[in-house]
Amino acid sequence: MKKNNPSEAFIRQDGNELIFDNLKSPKVVSEFVEIINSSLNSYNKHLILNFKGVTAAFPNVCVPITGIIENVSSRGINFEFYYLSEYLKKLSIKQPLQVQDNRDLAKNASLDKVWRFDSADDIYMLINSFVDELSRIIVCEKGVLEGFEWSINEVLDNVLQHSGKNFGYVMGQVHPTTKHFVFCVYDTGQGIYNSLLSSIHKPQNPAEALKLAVKEGVTRDKKIGQGNGLWGLHQIVSENTGKLSIISGSACYNLINHKSTVFGNIPQLAYDNGCIVDFQIDYSKEISISKALGGYEPVNFKIESLEDNYGNITIELHSKESGVGTRKSGEKIRNELINVYKQSNKIITLDFENINIISSSFADELIGKLVTEFGFYGFNNIFKLRNMNANVQSIVQRSVAQRMMESFNGGDSKKDVPGDK
Repeated sequence: MKKNNPSEAFIRQDGNELIFDNLKSPKVVSEFVEIINSSLNSYNKHLILNFKGVTAAFPNVCVPITGIIENVSSRGINFEFYYLSEYLKKLSIKQPLQVQDNRDLAKNASLDKVWRFDSADDIYMLINSFVDELSRIIVCEKGVLEGFEWSINEVLDNVLQHSGKNFGYVMGQVHPTTKHFVFCVYDTGQGIYNSLLSSIHKPQNPAEALKLAVKEGVTRDKKIGQGNGLWGLHQIVSENTGKLSIISGSACYNLINHKSTVFGNIPQLAYDNGCIVDFQIDYSKEISISKALGGYEPVNFKIESLEDNYGNITIELHSKESGVGTRKSGEKIRNELINVYKQSNKIITLDFENINIISSSFADELIGKLVTEFGFYGFNNIFKLRNMNANVQSIVQRSVAQRMMESFNGGDSKKDVPGDK
């Protein structure tokens, strides 16, 4: 094998050692595919993957790389991993996490990991976890979580229905600096071009197939699906001014700032077309689901599950696994409450039943900062506190008083309350 010029390559190749400088550029995947194709035709089928210089990793690289490694390992190529950082180990780039073998992790800490899904049950668990985790760690504008949930459901289901394989790979990640979250889905199946070849559309080439795939109603078989998946994702990302990239076969479709481009000559595995769907959503921008989907408004089952028979929303604190003793838990629940309000625009009751005591830091992070954010009257119009015993009432009242005093004095509401441990 040749030794690449480091200034021209994202993967520096020295004999059978592949030295990765980053896992951030999609070009890493293209170079990896070319190397794999060469290795399949070579007597040397042992590759050393050197990740020592990798300090950051994005889903649109990690997901296809992980899927390709698992795929070609069954075709005689042996991979040796050199210097996997703790982050890359947790990300599971060496071998994707299978949902049924990691159910607790899938339910509670699904982001920043490469997952392999093998069934509709796997998809259901992962998507619930993605939405729950996003709602705890970031505050999303109205329509964002619903738009994401609808989109990721459709894309993952497409893999099972149309790829010709009964499994796929997915990873999600939050980028707080740019206020985006990013997701990538990959499968090693027949690809969009081959899928549509047997349909009434009969595209002439992979590029035309991608153009067709993002149009409403285009599907391989109307008996299986209505062709809403990639079209709906395209509409939602466009409505949000986000980014979308679809790579299948030798073609790539990009949508950036409402402008779409299609180009070819993308390296692909010699025996496999596959498909990569990579999208970014700006969670600081509202999404009108109805506008994006032509008047269709999907049911928000998460909000429905929180409602009682009268349509009122109640959050029971004793059911929260993070507890009521830490500032971090207060932050997670506060983000969740704000997201629920933005999605529902309804009064929310916070139920303290069976809660004997809470920490001052939890009270400040949850109640104190909600009062500061919405204002005293706004808070009382949106949130109702129920079943608080005398001790909890005293702690909450003190935290709110300190937070309000700090706010009135021009202090930074994000700082910890003095004396609060």
